Amino acid sequence: METIIVTPKNKQAIPFLKHLLSNLNDVKSVEVVDAKDNYIAKSIEAGLQEVKEIVSGKRKAKTLKQLLDED
Repeated sequence: METIIVTPKNKQAIPFLKHLLSNLNDVKSVEVVDAKDNYIAKSIEAGLQEVKEIVSGKRKAKTLKQLLDED
């Protein structure tokens, strides 16, 4: 299953977006996560930033062998 991350412009929009998404038939679940306090959310955010840097050419991607050899 794929995950979509939605970032509201302000905190006031969160209840509306949560209500809107939870009423769609194609949405399995809606969860509000505060990225500042959640290790998993921070990790995902860091990974997305790394991917953006690789795609834009600011960072070099690792090979599969390099990833498997990491300790």
